Amino acid sequence: MTHGSNRQLLRTWLALIALTGASVAAVRYAGGTAGLALVLSFALFKARLVVLDFMGLREQAAMRRALVGWCVLLAVSAAAKAVLATALGG
Repeated sequence: MTHGSNRQLLRTWLALIALTGASVAAVRYAGGTAGLALVLSFALFKARLVVLDFMGLREQAAMRRALVGWCVLLAVSAAAKAVLATALGG
């Protein structure tokens, strides 16, 4: 690893820690659906950082799209479930 890549990994690591802290704060202080939306958004950002930097898939477009796409699919499914639960009163 070069010095630049070590620095990039450190920035990514700090961003992941900050996003985790923001997720905890969102769960603690935001309302139900709003908190869920924030947490899912932060999770998508974190997944992208992990796929690009820690898994080293920045140059492999197909695998990168597949992994991030899978995370998007899960987040959309969770959001849809929350909206349905709210709409149906459960």
